[in-house]
Amino acid sequence: MKRISFPFSALRLPAVLAGLFVLQNEIFNLFVHFPANPYIFQFIFITFSLGILLYGPSELFPKMGRIIYLSVISTIVSLLFISQALYFSYFGGFMQASAFAYADQTGAIKSTIITLIKPILIVFLLQFFVIAVWFFKERKGKISGTVLFKKEKFALVLFLALAGLFSYGIVLFGDGNGWKKITNFPQTLKELNSFTFSPTDKIQRTGIFNYYASDVVGFIFRKTKLTEEDFALVQAWKQNTPEIAKNKYFGAAKGKDLIIVQFESLENVVLFQTIDGQEITPNLNKLAKEGLYFDNYYTQVGPGNTADAEFVTMNSLYALPNTVAFVDFAHNSYNALPALLTQNGYRTYSLHADVPTFWNRSNIYPKLGYETSITKSDFVIPENSGFEMLSDKEFFTQSLSKMKDFPSPFMATFITLSSHTPFIVPEKDQMLVFPENTPFNETQKNYLQSIRYSDQALGEFIAELKRSGEYDRALIAIYGDHGSLTGLGNILGAEKSKVFPELRSSVEGSVPLIILGSSLPKKTYEIPGSHLDFYPTIANLLGVTPKAALMGQDLLGKSRRVTIRDSYSRAITAILTPTIAYKNFSEAGEFDNGTCLKMPEQKNIPLADCKNIYLKETAATSASDLIIKGNLAATLLFAK
Repeated sequence: MKRISFPFSALRLPAVLAGLFVLQNEIFNLFVHFPANPYIFQFIFITFSLGILLYGPSELFPKMGRIIYLSVISTIVSLLFISQALYFSYFGGFMQASAFAYADQTGAIKSTIITLIKPILIVFLLQFFVIAVWFFKERKGKISGTVLFKKEKFALVLFLALAGLFSYGIVLFGDGNGWKKITNFPQTLKELNSFTFSPTDKIQRTGIFNYYASDVVGFIFRKTKLTEEDFALVQAWKQNTPEIAKNKYFGAAKGKDLIIVQFESLENVVLFQTIDGQEITPNLNKLAKEGLYFDNYYTQVGPGNTADAEFVTMNSLYALPNTVAFVDFAHNSYNALPALLTQNGYRTYSLHADVPTFWNRSNIYPKLGYETSITKSDFVIPENSGFEMLSDKEFFTQSLSKMKDFPSPFMATFITLSSHTPFIVPEKDQMLVFPENTPFNETQKNYLQSIRYSDQALGEFIAELKRSGEYDRALIAIYGDHGSLTGLGNILGAEKSKVFPELRSSVEGSVPLIILGSSLPKKTYEIPGSHLDFYPTIANLLGVTPKAALMGQDLLGKSRRVTIRDSYSRAITAILTPTIAYKNFSEAGEFDNGTCLKMPEQKNIPLADCKNIYLKETAATSASDLIIKGNLAATLLFAK
């Protein structure tokens, strides 16, 4: 075999694979519908450099070792591309390192994962074909093999090291703060997963593989212990947060049972909408007119979606941006709404027709104060129902029989399932008929069918509560957990939103909140509110006082505001109040990139007018994260 005088010629196969790696990164960007890449040359250079770094070391091994090495690296590359593509298809975002902690949850959505697999994903397996063809031709003598001696191997290692330093130097200095990062390297490691760039910006600059690699490093070095400065920030937030004042509705539902329905993927935009004369949500529309309806109400979820909505609602704390409290902080002590009601003589129940380990509910529910959990094994799924999970109609019907044994007063939380992705409702249970020229795609039509079905199930549930007399004995709250990620809002008139129509089509979007009670007025509230405000509002109506400071506010009081931040970067993207609003949907998060509006006129005013509330809300969201990570929610630090 001919001796190679210089090792660069040994990089022929790695160079081919690196070129394919660049193409795969670009195809991934097209798969997730990125716009034209403004950093295309930087993107090509960095992804090609990473490809060389990944595949180049194969030339340091003998032939069989090369095959094994390339097979292992190719498997890792394919798994990352495909898992990120599927994750984006499902969540509308990008998988982070913390998602590994929730890998056991994928079994519950395996049918959804199967529906997301597309033929285009084959492109992320092409490196195996290239490797097989290359070694076949090498075996036939059509391509000369390579054997490197020690000096050539040393030269190759040196080349790869320099290539890595150079290319990642560009990444490090790409945001203009490179020197600061070099001189403060320990902090840089901790903040690698805090996304100096937005996810989109970072992936367009460096590719999905580099994005994920930096997140893994940041995850490993993530800060978990609080410093004196952290405690000082939390104390300052508490001192500057007044107690929630009682109002005329305090105790309006005192002593009543509390029934909560967390409605899966229910967007506010579907209420009071029709398709060819058919109401999408006739029962929710009716209920919204029977009680308190909050139509400018928002969810604030992070990576956990439904679990995060539950966490925020029950704790009046923000969802964490880079992890899920239900898993990573399940064993904390919380001052949650179920715990508060337990201390006030209530029995507390959770009802969810899934396995108790899903999102680690079996561990966190006792910490939230739930005394009894009724889960999948407690229900019977009828044969040939057409539903993979227990349908909402069966869920409510079977739950009603169980509720008869609940001693009053009780709190019961119901979490629906039928409107969960992939939004499949058996044909016999579909109620909407779409015209031939419908603007909706198949996913959107499936979503609307599932919402219509679940709306009917909810209507029958409420009707039975009225028939049995429980309706008059209870305070009932119904809310959507998060958006559908279908883009439906743009078709149904999200642009008519009172402010920031961008929120309507996002997972952190506008969801309905309806509160029903015989002692409550029939009224629509247009003031901004969020899941954070659920706890203090319900506590006020039941006439109980939380024992700790809360992030949310009483929606029936005077002080109201909503703060929404990016699920990845922690950056505040929107602040809504009755008099002023701030928005920054650039994903990068710098205050100066935002817009300040006078409300309700939505008139542009100087950005400086939003500075104080932006700083205040930044401190509040940071304090919330520290409260969770430091396990401070139920300690004396927060006792009133």
